[in-house]
Amino acid sequence: MRPPFYVRQLRRDLEEWIAKGLVPESSREPILQSVGAGSRMRLDLIIAVFGVILVGAGAMSFVAANWQEMGKLTRLIALFGSMWAAYAIAIYFLAGARDVIGQAFILLGVLMFGANIMLIAQTYNINAHFPDGVMLWAVGALAAAVIAPSRAALAAALALGCLWTWQEFQYFDVVLHIPFLFLWAVCAAMAFIFAWRPGVHLAIIAFLFWFVLNTEGLAHLFGWGEVESTTIYIFIPLAIWSVLQLVDGRGNAFSITGAHYAFFVFLFSYAALHFSDNGDRSPSSSWLIFAAVTSLVAIGAGFAGAARKAISGIDVLGLVFACATTIAYVFMVQKGDGALDVPYLAFTLIVILWSLQRGVRTDDRFVINLSTVFFGLWVLYVYFVLFKGLMDQAVFFTVGGFLLILLGLGLEGMRRRLVASAPKPASAGASS
Repeated sequence: MRPPFYVRQLRRDLEEWIAKGLVPESSREPILQSVGAGSRMRLDLIIAVFGVILVGAGAMSFVAANWQEMGKLTRLIALFGSMWAAYAIAIYFLAGARDVIGQAFILLGVLMFGANIMLIAQTYNINAHFPDGVMLWAVGALAAAVIAPSRAALAAALALGCLWTWQEFQYFDVVLHIPFLFLWAVCAAMAFIFAWRPGVHLAIIAFLFWFVLNTEGLAHLFGWGEVESTTIYIFIPLAIWSVLQLVDGRGNAFSITGAHYAFFVFLFSYAALHFSDNGDRSPSSSWLIFAAVTSLVAIGAGFAGAARKAISGIDVLGLVFACATTIAYVFMVQKGDGALDVPYLAFTLIVILWSLQRGVRTDDRFVINLSTVFFGLWVLYVYFVLFKGLMDQAVFFTVGGFLLILLGLGLEGMRRRLVASAPKPASAGASS
């Protein structure tokens, strides 16, 4: 896989190689282009982008300040004229191969489109379902992203989609906002088509945002309790992570990014599961079906990945262990019963050590860093929860202070040693 800051280090290495005569000067740019780096973005272009946004803000402020004095026709001409002028200027710069400025004006056009929706609604006293205006704005941004094409407009579409689904949830108590998924699916597909890794990050974050908002709705739909709902964030990410190991044996940026997010959500949710319980009720049959299906997908994909050498046998054991202990915990936990806390803390440590072992084995710095952070949090939690009642208060806080200092020094040293000692595999397909 391409580790974090790979391009930054590559630029430094190229300068050193060129100075030593190992690489000709003329090869610098082709090498950077081959990894998707290209030339550095110039400061004057960045400033110009900010200038475009400020000009747009000034124009809209002028229209707003003189809004009452304008007739309806004048308002429409000002609103639509400024928006189409922004798009026309964008086309001019894009045609001249000045993409950065062109993209800035596309973003300006998207912003003006949203302002037009709101001001027209005010002009004609449209008091309908107001999240629909944000939805229309998001669709317009997506259309600009597809037609231009424009990464900036795509990012705006995802952000506006999140605002839309939040408004539906916050103000209209929508139990399960399915329409967002259609917008999201197109945005995610466009991020993949653009081969835009930041767009993949945005798409995954947008989906997680929607999922968190709608967890209660999903649980209500299926009649699940608190602990059953929490396992959604264990089984589904684990299944996604396992399947993504099969997508590309060489490890493409998109499968790696998705697998990283999935494993992070799984690890966090597995550690937090013991905070939940189902009261005195037994798990529902629908949850049991869900747990069985997703576990079979995760473990089945794990065996397939092991057969293709995308993952190891230890990873398959980790999948089986995580699924089995999660199901067992849901069946055994009772309201207010702390008998499972210590065993589950031990289970969590095993999962963290599995994650750490995998990160070292595959030279995946993200997983190494993530595992190190979770191990530190685990140590602190165990100390402050389990030993608080066993020590004198002064001793407790004194030891806790020293523990924090040692963790701060020791974990960073441990992380550095793990990164330095990790093997450099020829194939990085499993590095997520």
